[in-house]
Amino acid sequence: MIIYLLIVTVFVSYVYFKKKYAYWKDLGFPYVEPSIPMGNLASVGFKEHLSDFIQREYENFKDKGPAFGIYLLTKPALVLTNLELIHNVTTKCFESFHEKDFYINEKADPLMVNLFTSIGQEWKDLRKKLNPLFTAGRTKMMFPILTQTADKMIEYLRQPDINRESIEMKEIFSSFTTEVVANAAFGLDIKCLGHPDNEFRKATRFTFEPPKWYNFKIFLIFSMPKVAKFFNMAQNPQFVIDFFTKTVCDNIEYREKNNIQRDDFFQMLMNMKNDGAMTFNEVAANSFIFLIAGLETSASAMTFCTYELALNQDIQNRLRNEIETILKKHNGEVTYNAMMEMKYLDMVISETLRMYPIFEVQTRKCTKEFEIPDTDLVIPVGMPIVIPVVGMHNDEKYFVNPNKFDPERFNDENIKKLVPHSYIPFSEGPRNCIGISFGQMQMKLGLVKLLTNFRVLPCSKTLTLMKFKPNYSFQAPLDGMWIKIESLK
Repeated sequence: MIIYLLIVTVFVSYVYFKKKYAYWKDLGFPYVEPSIPMGNLASVGFKEHLSDFIQREYENFKDKGPAFGIYLLTKPALVLTNLELIHNVTTKCFESFHEKDFYINEKADPLMVNLFTSIGQEWKDLRKKLNPLFTAGRTKMMFPILTQTADKMIEYLRQPDINRESIEMKEIFSSFTTEVVANAAFGLDIKCLGHPDNEFRKATRFTFEPPKWYNFKIFLIFSMPKVAKFFNMAQNPQFVIDFFTKTVCDNIEYREKNNIQRDDFFQMLMNMKNDGAMTFNEVAANSFIFLIAGLETSASAMTFCTYELALNQDIQNRLRNEIETILKKHNGEVTYNAMMEMKYLDMVISETLRMYPIFEVQTRKCTKEFEIPDTDLVIPVGMPIVIPVVGMHNDEKYFVNPNKFDPERFNDENIKKLVPHSYIPFSEGPRNCIGISFGQMQMKLGLVKLLTNFRVLPCSKTLTLMKFKPNYSFQAPLDGMWIKIESLK
């Protein structure tokens, strides 16, 4: 009887998976051959990073049609390869793709109900409320906060007990951006540099680099959202939810009790709450997402930019010359206006974001059946859409010799020649990144302060061929980003 039941179970399971894995074939799309029962992403987060998988399969399928299918367990998702189709999804036909594909369980995890994950009218209302908080003028207003924290980073790097012959800069940049955004998002002066066990760093580090068992939980949540919601599963661990909720609550109480007013992001959210335009949960959730998005995105870009500058001394020298020349015009002061004049710095950062896009994929969800132009293919309602940014940015069809770090791709003449929609580090359309101005200024300031005080060089631990941590949310160098820094003063 046991053997009989086992045979029946195996047979039924085989038939079930064969039927599920015929989905893309039945729709007429090319697809990555899945393996039972994990689908296509069994190795992601464990043996390879998501960007490695996406870039490899993008290269395999980019000439086989406008899109190809993959499976997360048995859940299908569609990866786009045609630039015009990508533009349709993000911009031209936005009404058919205005949602992002996220798991949201407000009861279990109120921090996930934020601008990044919200949908429909809720997203429109929230975006309208938050747009004024992320203008260039607001970034300029918060510039002193960024400057003070960047100076603290340089002071830390100058401490006599720091080994500048071989230093891991990824954690330093992450600590720097955590201090900046915690100050702007929560109004708190925290000390992360040299204090890796700081509560903020512990909470954010878990968010970006969870243990492998937690990666498997996240994989199950996104693969089987209905099952996850049935069991009331939260994407963030409880200690992260409790920590940030308490931080917001304590901060509001402290400011109101002491009648403290500051020109920062958190104060603006408080004002909206007091005016009845926001709830406490909305303040907490959007403070959290501002911290998470602003922290790791800028730290990642600074990490890879410094890595490439260490390997390309001629580019580093030219960039430093530009910085020093412009600062002389501003009496040696690192001001907001001085930063805005640094065109080569913009080019260097743009090239960094091409080679190492902050979001290696961007996601949408089909909300209205969509016929792909000039084909017989149809994208059904509810289909998760994956935009393979890392594949596009490293495609030789759009960028000659894509493995070469070449900021000249983004000079005034060449930038006009870019293939439309081939370079989208901050996405396109109505759901593009709202914090571009703040994030770029944070990157620029950190790099300017670093390069005016130090020369960055490779060391014995520097990766000669970049490899990524499999279980990190964003691209991050395997075993850290180790370089040598030499003082210029």
